[in-house]
Amino acid sequence: MNEGSPMMNEGNMLPTAPGSSVGEQPAHELVLIYAPKVPPQLEHWLRKRGMRLQLIDSMAVDVSEVRSAGARFVMVDADALPAARDPLELVRQLRSSAPDVRIVLITARDDETSRFTEAGAHGVVVKQPYVADMVFSLQALSEGRTYVSGMTTERERASVQITAREKEVLELMANGHSNQAIGERLSISVKTVEAHRARLFKKLGASNVADAVLLAIRTGLVMP
Repeated sequence: MNEGSPMMNEGNMLPTAPGSSVGEQPAHELVLIYAPKVPPQLEHWLRKRGMRLQLIDSMAVDVSEVRSAGARFVMVDADALPAARDPLELVRQLRSSAPDVRIVLITARDDETSRFTEAGAHGVVVKQPYVADMVFSLQALSEGRTYVSGMTTERERASVQITAREKEVLELMANGHSNQAIGERLSISVKTVEAHRARLFKKLGASNVADAVLLAIRTGLVMP
């Protein structure tokens, strides 16, 4: 098993799911990820919450290994499994051998989500939007809920109402513009830009620009 890559800086933090309160997760909870690689932002999010990550990039998912590792969560890139390995059967084996483990499958095919959940997966992440949904899936599972990409988008979108000006500011933030650049583009003062940002952070439940942008993409307020 390979330890994940070094932690990213604070600017790459990932968001808390809208309407939830993460708090600090119990220390040292283990997340096993069977995938060719792990997004560094996800690793940062896990480490910030005292959770451990182990990446198994060989994709040789060993059910007994999962059980003996004492992991709370297992994330498997279903698209990267060997051709002979049926992800549905893998989920059934994991549920049978390690019933306390919460299972998330990652796939590029949104038409597979119902089959995965029917087989027993607790969460399904469709690869676009990928990183943010990995976070949302773990948050949902830690609260005892199931998760399928996009299943809460309509509710979240309805809960976030922003003005036309705030949307302009948000789109420019998403494109990496500074407060000064946004002010110049919209012919408003930096102080006014900061006020718009503060209101956006509050409405989105975000603590920084990365949070705000990812949550805005998820709720459909801006396009990725």
